[in-house]
Amino acid sequence: MNTKTTNQRFELIPLAQIQPSDYQRKTNSAQVESIVKNFDEAKLGTLTLSLRAGKYYAIDGAHRLTALRELGYTHAMCEILADLTHEQEAAYFKNQGDDKRGLKPFELYRAGLIADDEKCLKIREIVKSNGFEIGFNSKDFQKIGAINSLFTAADDYGFEGLDYTLCLIANTWAGIAKAISGECILGVAEFVSRYGVLDVDKQLCDRFFAVWYDYKEIAGRTQYSEKVRNDFCRVLVKHYNKSLGKNSPNKLKYVEE
Repeated sequence: MNTKTTNQRFELIPLAQIQPSDYQRKTNSAQVESIVKNFDEAKLGTLTLSLRAGKYYAIDGAHRLTALRELGYTHAMCEILADLTHEQEAAYFKNQGDDKRGLKPFELYRAGLIADDEKCLKIREIVKSNGFEIGFNSKDFQKIGAINSLFTAADDYGFEGLDYTLCLIANTWAGIAKAISGECILGVAEFVSRYGVLDVDKQLCDRFFAVWYDYKEIAGRTQYSEKVRNDFCRVLVKHYNKSLGKNSPNKLKYVEE
């Protein structure tokens, strides 16, 4: 049977009484600046403190604490843990994430739709307009599970870039489930951003598996990094050029960036 080893309560604590702890990470000024710039009290949560020898020590929330001070706050709602030794505090800090499960991309996306988040709504609109939906079925071409890649493409290439990307994939490789993988989405988005919307559906419609094989040969196990999109784009250029005549003036030139 599990037993409770600490006394816990929630209390509004003056920020001036909270001291740093020696096991905390070094303060990241960029992270503090981001919290200040995008401050939303509803997302603040509670700071976790240890009450030891009559003093409050920050266990979790040091960056939020610094941001609150910069914003002029004098108090914050805190979770107070009492009866911990200095060593137990450090262990708590080290293991605090063990029982926490971060939200998955689909859960964030779904919550964004309910909250009328503009980006989530726009991505859903673009996905739907190109004949897709967001879902999870690795054998179903219509269901895109690579949600992070959709958001990355929208962030890096704009909504128009994402729209062109999905349109190109739908018109060129309809029915091929791997064509809606994260690698392919980002690689095609990079291709579109470099060369515009070309007649890829004519030049590459029968070449997807050759493209995929060549991409996997050079990419290995690397996934979803900056290298992924560039590798996939380079292979697309190679096969696009192969489909043209030997002396065609329309051949593309790939320049490493």
